[in-house]
Amino acid sequence: MLVFITNNFEIEALEITAIYKHRWQIEIFFRWVKQNLQIKTLWGHSINAVKIHLWVAISTYLIVAYLKHQIRSSYSVYEMMQILGISVFSKTSINELFTEQQINQNVKEQLNLFSNNNLLTHQ
Repeated sequence: MLVFITNNFEIEALEITAIYKHRWQIEIFFRWVKQNLQIKTLWGHSINAVKIHLWVAISTYLIVAYLKHQIRSSYSVYEMMQILGISVFSKTSINELFTEQQINQNVKEQLNLFSNNNLLTHQ
């Protein structure tokens, strides 16, 4: 048996449970937003600013999810967003960007900071 406490004695118990259910759906949505949309801080605190920020983040997520579907990528949407974020100014095509060969090539081309050949010596 569940007990719901309220200070509104005008509405019935089933209506109160429906309100709690809707509020829980909102909590689930915001948990999904925090986990998937990578919103760290809001651009503003007005209702309009929060709405715009959420719509931009959701639209971006959906575009990348659609791209993932179109190119049949094995990467997660999160991984694809990370790759796009670091290669935003790259002239590499989308198809090349998400091939395994291209990513491995980029990793091999990076400077190895722990190699003795790459250490700078001060004279």
